[in-house]
Amino acid sequence: MTKNHILGLDIAQPTAVAQLDLANGTKCWRGTLATSQAGWHQLATLLAAHGAQLSTTLVVVEATGVYHLPWAERLHAAGAEVYVLNPLLAARLQSAANALREHKTDPVDVHRLCETGRLYAADLARFRYRPEPARQGLKQLDHARRKLRTTLTNLKKSVRSHLELVFPALLQANIAADTARASRILAAAPTAGAWRALPAAARAKLAGVKHADLDHACADTLADETLAHACVPALRALLAAEQALAAQLRECDDVIAPRLPAERVALITSLPGFGERTAAVLATYLPASFEGWGTRKQIVARVQALFGCDPRLRQSGKWTGKVKLSKRGIAAGRTALFQAAFCSLATDEENATYYAQLRTGDGQGRRSKTHKEAMVDVMRKQLRRLVAVLCSNQPFVKKTHAAA
Repeated sequence: MTKNHILGLDIAQPTAVAQLDLANGTKCWRGTLATSQAGWHQLATLLAAHGAQLSTTLVVVEATGVYHLPWAERLHAAGAEVYVLNPLLAARLQSAANALREHKTDPVDVHRLCETGRLYAADLARFRYRPEPARQGLKQLDHARRKLRTTLTNLKKSVRSHLELVFPALLQANIAADTARASRILAAAPTAGAWRALPAAARAKLAGVKHADLDHACADTLADETLAHACVPALRALLAAEQALAAQLRECDDVIAPRLPAERVALITSLPGFGERTAAVLATYLPASFEGWGTRKQIVARVQALFGCDPRLRQSGKWTGKVKLSKRGIAAGRTALFQAAFCSLATDEENATYYAQLRTGDGQGRRSKTHKEAMVDVMRKQLRRLVAVLCSNQPFVKKTHAAA
């Protein structure tokens, strides 16, 4: 259907900046809308005043965290064709209105959104908004899990720091890593003096095979008992928080697992190096379909950019800077790809050979690559395999080479 109008929306928490243009680029209106029911009714009144209908209006929305999602859902439900663009995409369009300004201002950004929709509507198919509440819920769950995991890691570091003051012998005897055993020991004897005061049978039961090492470390420690006892409450509070967070993290994993698309996870885990966790992350952040993404080669390049694994080249005249990853995409997907590539070196002979060749060079003048450079190439190889598996909907099958 031919679109008669183009609506650009740049949405923040309190307000949304909007611009309505005709399909030929003539500006009809520009202003702000409240991000509430009142703003929605204001938009409906505005469209009616300019003879525009949502069914014949192309809506281009700038992705702004989660603020754009309610508007995109409402506009899609009302019959509009909605495209959600990354701010970097609209910022790359240099129009006559923006040629000399180069300032980050909402009106200029909204103008760019409208002009992007007018000039490149045919190329925006992969950015078309499709309601996927289940997938968005998975994204939020994964975000919550990563926050819990980061907090838990920081808590473990704090516990270790407090142990250096309260009971350093646990660290010296390499028992602190066994969280359950360390917690039982600290509940019975929170300091080196309290540990020495326990009967030998109780110490052997608590520390197991390492009770002799712990006894020796307690006899050799310089920790002051008075200071250690004064700091015990802080250590116990951190331990309680660590155990509670660990339980929440396990509960989060239990909630995520049944929500994942089982068939897609099975396809991803058929690839060497991809485990349950990496498959869960990729199944969460990859689109349900690659419709409108182009050829398979284009899909690989665009998924690479989606996860920020694409190379960023810096050049100026004759100067060429070092090529690095852009790291502009989804960090969780980039981490999952790296982990899968690293694990594949131990489980896949083809990838291990490929990595070794990259590290040593080809013997024909091509330089050897560093570990990071070689790993990026292995990540790209894994990504090509991943896209092939998802596009063909067939599990990965290792190549078999006939004996010479």
